[in-house]
Amino acid sequence: MNMKDLIKAHPLNSRTVDSKSRYLSTVNSSDTDNSITVTDKIEKLLAEERITPEGIAKVLSEELDDKKSERYYILLATENSQAKLFEALSFTKDADRRGIIRRNKAVYFMAILKRWGLKTKFRK
Repeated sequence: MNMKDLIKAHPLNSRTVDSKSRYLSTVNSSDTDNSITVTDKIEKLLAEERITPEGIAKVLSEELDDKKSERYYILLATENSQAKLFEALSFTKDADRRGIIRRNKAVYFMAILKRWGLKTKFRK
């Protein structure tokens, strides 16, 4: 069987990115809900799962290799958006994978929080 016969026997999918087909979602599709941000989704998930500031602090201290500062991370999780803390953690882990962290992950993480204007200093 030659190529021409093969194409006729198995028609190609005619739906493309610019297609008007209702069954194909595209970047500009009205089928997607862009009204909720990733931060909002994370906050909602944390609330649904009843994740406590202590749980957040445990994850942060483990992922940042800074277990001695777990009590400080509890304060961070209590005073700031927990979703933003996870977002900063994600950026920190990515930077660590790429090898661009000069001192340590905890310092890099705190620099992100300060740059975003999150509360990082607390009275005793």
